[in-house]
Amino acid sequence: MMARARHASTRAFDVGIKHIRAVNSVATYGSFTAAAADLGMTQSAVSRLVLQLEKQLGVSLFLRSTRNVVLTAPGREFTTSTRRFIDDLNIQVANARALGGQIRGRLIISCQLSITHHVVPEAVLKYRKAHPGVEVHIREGLGSEVHEDVRSGLADFGVGNVAALNQEIVADEVVQESCFAVLSSTHRFRGKSVLSLRELKDDEFVSLPTGAGLRRQIDGVAAAAGITLKHTTVVEQFGTIFDFVAADVGVAIVPASALPRRNPRGVVVKKLMSPPLVRRIGILRLKSRALTPAANGFLEIFRPLFLSASRR
Repeated sequence: MMARARHASTRAFDVGIKHIRAVNSVATYGSFTAAAADLGMTQSAVSRLVLQLEKQLGVSLFLRSTRNVVLTAPGREFTTSTRRFIDDLNIQVANARALGGQIRGRLIISCQLSITHHVVPEAVLKYRKAHPGVEVHIREGLGSEVHEDVRSGLADFGVGNVAALNQEIVADEVVQESCFAVLSSTHRFRGKSVLSLRELKDDEFVSLPTGAGLRRQIDGVAAAAGITLKHTTVVEQFGTIFDFVAADVGVAIVPASALPRRNPRGVVVKKLMSPPLVRRIGILRLKSRALTPAANGFLEIFRPLFLSASRR
């Protein structure tokens, strides 16, 4: 009797992939309007799919108000378990299409800010020419944000700091890249080929926020040498750092991958020694998740550019 009851309950549960995609999209964006845009549907259609699934489950997945949409406890549990299912399904679809001679779909890459400054745009340009059917999304963030994007499965892969990685994440193509001092072309040390951190201790710095791994590493090395740097101007992007240094707002320290092939007007770049500043970065992926053909295709183009930039 109990077996028959369980069988009947299973048969009564009648939902499709479209229902699960709708719920996960609303959970990701916290908005029915944004989810509708993401799925290419009307808002009413997304609402209808979510309501149908909630009715089938017998629970509310979201708390709705006029301003926002928040997951309930059952909603968090449901979306956590089904998000991986959707990701794995997308991988299988991509694999099937690749076997049929086409690579299509969406590629989501999470990168630290320095990597997106020069290396990623060049790779995306070459990739889009080779695979015009793939929509490429680039998420820029600090090291911890890149780690979370990879760990959660939101990003197909990430490029970032390999320190303190979650055990679910593995790092490939790990490289060590040097950091350089960036000065205005009128700076008193513009004629020197090599600088020490101590020589810059009285300068004002244009720096990334304190949450940036590079900023913490720079401060750690300085502190170990008995130096306190003056971070008087804080910006969010490496492009802004170069602009501010050229305007003589201050000096900066940047990794090799953030350096343009030619120095911007008004800026000089110097080797930084005594002590040297070196960081380790790599290509990050989930240990339990295979890369899609789209991701593998991008990495074939990206790897040599990434390795070349880190050795600059």
